[in-house]
Amino acid sequence: MTDLVLPLDAFVRSVGINKSIPHLFFVGAGASITSGIPSAERCIWEWKRDIFLTKNPGLEEQFAELSLVEVRQRIQRWLDQQGNYPSEASPEEYAFYIEKCFPIPSDRRAYFQEKVREAKLHIGYKLLCHLARIDLIRAVWTTNFDCLTARAAVEGITPVEVGIDCQDRLPRQLRKGELLCVSLHGDYRYDFLKNTSDELQQQESQLRRTLIQQLQDSPCVVIGYSGRDLSIIEAFYEAYAQPGTGALYWCGFGSDDVPKQVIDLIRVARDKRQFAYYVPTNGFDDLLIRLALHCCKGEQHKYAKQTIVNLVDNTKYKRMAFAVEDYDTETVIKSNAFELECPSEVIEFDLKKWPKEQVWSWFRATIRDHPVVAVPFRNKVLALGLIDDLKNVFRENITGRIERTPVTDADFFYEDGAVISLMRQALVRVLAKRADAHTDGKAEIWVDTEPKRISEGNQDYYANESVLIFLRSIGSRQYLLLKPTLRIFDTYGNPAPLEVTKAIKMRLLGTQYNHKFNQAINRWRGRLFAGDQSLVCFEFPHNCASAFRFKVRRAPIFAEIGALTRRHGISIPNATKRLVKHHGYHLPEPQLSFSNKTASGYVKDAHPIRGMINNRPFDFALTQKGLASIVRLGVICPQAEMRLLRDYLCKVMQRHRPLRSDSEYLLEYPGFGNAYGLPLEIAEPDDTSWVTCPEPKTSNPMSGARELASLITQSINNLLAKATPHVLLIFIPNRWREFRGYLTNNECFDLHDFVKAFSVQRGVATQFLEEKTIFHADQCSVWWWLSLALYVKSMRTPWVLDSLDPDTAFVGLGFSIDPAAQRGQHVVLGCSHIYSARGEGLQFRLSKIENPIFRGRNPFMPEKDARRLGETIRQLFYDAKLRLPRRVVIHKRTPFIQQEREGLCEGLSGIDNIEMLEIQIDHALRYVASVWRNGKFDEDNFPVRRGTTVKLDDLTALVWVHGTTSATDQKRRYFQGRRRVPAPIVLRRHMGESDLRTIAQELLGLSKMNWNTFDLYTKIPATIHTSNEIARIGSLLDRFGSASYDYRLFM
Repeated sequence: MTDLVLPLDAFVRSVGINKSIPHLFFVGAGASITSGIPSAERCIWEWKRDIFLTKNPGLEEQFAELSLVEVRQRIQRWLDQQGNYPSEASPEEYAFYIEKCFPIPSDRRAYFQEKVREAKLHIGYKLLCHLARIDLIRAVWTTNFDCLTARAAVEGITPVEVGIDCQDRLPRQLRKGELLCVSLHGDYRYDFLKNTSDELQQQESQLRRTLIQQLQDSPCVVIGYSGRDLSIIEAFYEAYAQPGTGALYWCGFGSDDVPKQVIDLIRVARDKRQFAYYVPTNGFDDLLIRLALHCCKGEQHKYAKQTIVNLVDNTKYKRMAFAVEDYDTETVIKSNAFELECPSEVIEFDLKKWPKEQVWSWFRATIRDHPVVAVPFRNKVLALGLIDDLKNVFRENITGRIERTPVTDADFFYEDGAVISLMRQALVRVLAKRADAHTDGKAEIWVDTEPKRISEGNQDYYANESVLIFLRSIGSRQYLLLKPTLRIFDTYGNPAPLEVTKAIKMRLLGTQYNHKFNQAINRWRGRLFAGDQSLVCFEFPHNCASAFRFKVRRAPIFAEIGALTRRHGISIPNATKRLVKHHGYHLPEPQLSFSNKTASGYVKDAHPIRGMINNRPFDFALTQKGLASIVRLGVICPQAEMRLLRDYLCKVMQRHRPLRSDSEYLLEYPGFGNAYGLPLEIAEPDDTSWVTCPEPKTSNPMSGARELASLITQSINNLLAKATPHVLLIFIPNRWREFRGYLTNNECFDLHDFVKAFSVQRGVATQFLEEKTIFHADQCSVWWWLSLALYVKSMRTPWVLDSLDPDTAFVGLGFSIDPAAQRGQHVVLGCSHIYSARGEGLQFRLSKIENPIFRGRNPFMPEKDARRLGETIRQLFYDAKLRLPRRVVIHKRTPFIQQEREGLCEGLSGIDNIEMLEIQIDHALRYVASVWRNGKFDEDNFPVRRGTTVKLDDLTALVWVHGTTSATDQKRRYFQGRRRVPAPIVLRRHMGESDLRTIAQELLGLSKMNWNTFDLYTKIPATIHTSNEIARIGSLLDRFGSASYDYRLFM
């Protein structure tokens, strides 16, 4: 079909070069979706659901999200079982279901009246009429009832509306400034609604003749129309089966699933005229924006740009400052951050000859063993040190004057910026010198007194106490961060291999809990900031009477945590109060919603396992009503492990007790049926649902990985040809472990992701099971996690959130880039995944970022790409809810640059409150919890509580999604994972006006909505996790665009 496709950019240029020729636009329901009018397909599903729910009352909650694939599948299965409904996607569905749902004609009329009344014109229709002003468009024909083209008519354009009852207007000659608007299916303002099959076949002949006549000589652009109406598509066939000069451009969303009748029509047109193409687009609005910006010149171009800008009220760009009210003090938490004052100026000069590559490495090598530090910055050298020393290092390579230049607050904004790097190198060197310690000259300082001897892999190593130095900008102040760690050496004094270092750090630092971490910080304070003065001054170079001075406060900063519930507060001692720089509060644990055991109501519990055991999954009503009464498991396994795996899978029905070490959170696994309220049907080795996967013939890890991927995908095809399991379990024996993937300079391959991408496109969920898991000591955990995966991947819903704002929706933005691609040649894939107010992952859309902006390795979107992504999100909302939510919260791992903020706001125009939040886990900033004891604060054994929220500055806050909680037992404290001290999420607001408490509570809630784990929570919200997972695996899909898959297939 590639010979029939015209790229979008080429189409825009074609229209532009022929803009003196008036074009005919044929507009379908897809063009009106972003204006709030449902597509024909969406209407059909809405009617199907209404029929289903009125015949099956009590299931409204389970079928609320009509955009989910499994919801539609369950409705369709029920309809098919009745035996008197048309098959899915058959041509007669539209006419059949509207009559079945609303047999009274006035009800059909009222249905569409309501939709049209709520519609709000979006940018596409406005620019359509703007193109009519420059006479590029003379006629708009449509199958829609909404009259949006006429409503969008701007000054200088007069719409001439034609319907079935006023066809006499057709013959008259249009004057300049008039736009013909023809409604082929009638118009409810003037006519009886023509939308059933009998009525469609009775289309007035004059309308048909005129359409055919205009298609003969006018270039026709079809957009938003699937070609589902037989009478209309036949008129197209009749027109293009005759010779003519009018080109045909059939514009669809993406290049996937082009209707057969459209392909056939283009081939027919090609036989009689030269120009007929299918044009893959990003939707109606994006197409009209591109056409308007390309075809309009001068004042008209300015008008088009202003129309786009006017989509967004400037007040939408507001960034309200976070605020924390005064609460009774519950506790204080102590940071590892110390107030820092850096030199106010640096030395700047230029070089005659710069290195051609690896500039930073060259600088590090050049200054090694010299009492200076220097970094490259905007074709200049920034440095600290004595002038004579700098001249001695760079010698005759210095050109021009050596000058002092001031540093500003903006220079400290980026953690990985040149000025931060320069200051950190200087600090590390001078601190190590003062403490008589060792340093790498970049970030780490260590001592070699009393090293700890430890064995790893049958070899002895020495672990030396060390500390990592970081600089942070919080508000208008700079801070020095101390993060204790270890420096590992072998017995010869050489640095240990990376894998060994990681393993030893995991063992030794994992148990460095709250009080031990605090003690380690205090030891480094004593070494680095020795003395009695509250403010310590360092000069660089050390003891050289240099003007470059650093000043550090010996005491770290504290945060005061208030109690939201009224209680008798703690009075903070004056010595501590003066160190309190930030304030916050502690938020309660979000509740989850489950079904009761009779499926007659819902029950709340914060603990997902306890909620499941004491009640039933949220969607238990589907099981109770017989709509989804079993989970069928298919198996792909090598021959040698067939018996091993079969015997293991039989244990899914058995009880498994938790290990004693896990008993504070984990509850006894009661067997699949008792946990989820329905049976699990497991394939037997001689069943059609069990397929034996052949062994790879090669032992080479790279070629073996590719071969194994091919063998597994072939096995999937073989199984699906004979059976219809809900989930496929793929067993990976230990001997296949070396085939799990590889990474070279030119290629990255991951077996799991490859198989996932293959399976997603076939609509089947997969679950990998490794042999080592079978022999894991903690089988209670294994079966809880594995059983949950099987239940969720069978498209079931275990729980939802109980407490979020029903008029809020969430969006996770994730990006995927090829790690092996050269700079500037990356294919960047963006994923926008929307979540409901109940925390359910709904639809997502994958799209290529056409012109990514790279800052380091992070991709960002220019305004046009961001606007297109916003339009995509907008359409997803209409697909899911038939309306825009009042408030949208967008989560992203990286900052929202200005182009992204403006573009997203343009694409999401009409939404009252848009929040853009950067979500990151800080790798350096830590706080330790304290306990009030004997009239003073003392170090606690447990870390900071989950739900603790601290405002750092007007636009930045910390939220402890990971931390201590009493959700499992009100009388005991639980710390998930029990490793060291938890890192807070750093929350940065780039746009929005919601209060901090609401935003933080939403983050806590969404951290409980990753259905791929039975943990109490995950360390990041599900929005961030799934969007990045989908983007990574989605980059391997053969196709993407309008294709929509349930995100559970990616788990």
